[in-house]
Amino acid sequence: MVNDPAHVDLLTKFLRPVPVGDFIDVVCQWLQDAHEAATELQPARRNTHRGNWDNNTSFGTDRYQYLRATADSLIGELPGLEVDAAFQSVLLKLPQVGLYQLLMPAGPDGSLGDASDLRRELFGAGDDEGLLSRRDAWLSGRELLFLPWNGTESLGLSGVWVGQGVLQDDNHIRWDWRVDLREMVSGLTPEIPAGRLAPDAFGLPQPMLPLRPRAEAPAATE
Repeated sequence: MVNDPAHVDLLTKFLRPVPVGDFIDVVCQWLQDAHEAATELQPARRNTHRGNWDNNTSFGTDRYQYLRATADSLIGELPGLEVDAAFQSVLLKLPQVGLYQLLMPAGPDGSLGDASDLRRELFGAGDDEGLLSRRDAWLSGRELLFLPWNGTESLGLSGVWVGQGVLQDDNHIRWDWRVDLREMVSGLTPEIPAGRLAPDAFGLPQPMLPLRPRAEAPAATE
């Protein structure tokens, strides 16, 4: 299904002053880099003279640690970006919005699983009735957008979305609106400029997101 132009326009307005093409390029490359870095570590976990020390969460743990440790590198690539790593999570703050990235293995229509108290609060399903919730303190007046993604060790990053929604009792999200960033990258919404996407982006196979090597990105500020 093609992205609703009204939702694309809403996302574009929320991200200002960052061009939507630049945002997709930088954030998707960061997520893809996390998959690649975690994948590169797994052979070392499986081939030591004392035996394997990997487990069924090794890849996901390494990917998560990469994202937390490297989020600050995005500051030099997206103007006005702040990175807030409170609550053992990462919130990407732009002037108008805070973007909370989270893994959703079954995609945005799948179950969120055993959602933490923080996630339930962020998705509007928490029980915090305090005058200032963690959500309010974290966002500081910004709108909250969710940035769900999925991918595997063998495929790499395979899907990225942005939207707003509320967690239901069955741990599924009722989306108010949602945009598929892969669809935008693939040129199915031609009204969106390509930004800094590589010239040959549309020639790469799915499900890998077509992204340029991160080495070509501007150096992050210290």
